[in-house]
Amino acid sequence: MIRANSSLVVLALLFTAACGGSEPAPKAPEPEPAPVADMPAPAVAEVAKPVEAPMPEPVAAPAVLALPAATAKIDMKGKKAAKVELKSDGTVTNGGKAVAKVSGMALQSPDGAKSLLSVGSDGAVTTGDGGSYGSFSGDELTMTKGDKLTLGDDGMLTMTSAGKTAPLGKFDGASTAKRSAVLAAAFVLAPPAAAKPAGVAKPMAAPSKPAAAPSKK
Repeated sequence: MIRANSSLVVLALLFTAACGGSEPAPKAPEPEPAPVADMPAPAVAEVAKPVEAPMPEPVAAPAVLALPAATAKIDMKGKKAAKVELKSDGTVTNGGKAVAKVSGMALQSPDGAKSLLSVGSDGAVTTGDGGSYGSFSGDELTMTKGDKLTLGDDGMLTMTSAGKTAPLGKFDGASTAKRSAVLAAAFVLAPPAAAKPAGVAKPMAAPSKPAAAPSKK
């Protein structure tokens, strides 16, 4: 009986070996790695920018009346003939005698001690005592009485009065100094009251002739 059981055990082992043995137990699935949470990027230390000093506002150059590069000349004809020159330093002469000087935006006395005419930023021209003399529109000067002085690109100076325009002469060398040239010509033609020379005393009246003696009859 014991031998029979042993034979059965041996046969079972042989049968198992013949069939390739038992299947291996299924392999347990490997655990998936835990998801890694998105970590915030390390903060980068901000570099402080240097504080820039504010740029100073550009200072506008003071307005000035342009002057010619060389002496500008005109022989004015008409009711009041004149030989006017405007020099590069602003000196205005009439007949070779200094009568005024352009400085900045004003026409001053030759020594610069007195303002004769001033041109405002709006083109208004005022006298030394603040009275109105006229106004510029571009390079054309309209005086308070309505007369207009215009200097063309060709240097021709004209006056318009009572609706009639007449040439006064040619301003040679004025170039871009048109306002200065027109102002100089206007001053010579129509100086403001405060700039006019003192009146010349009237000559004494000639003595009247004695009455003729009555004729003897």
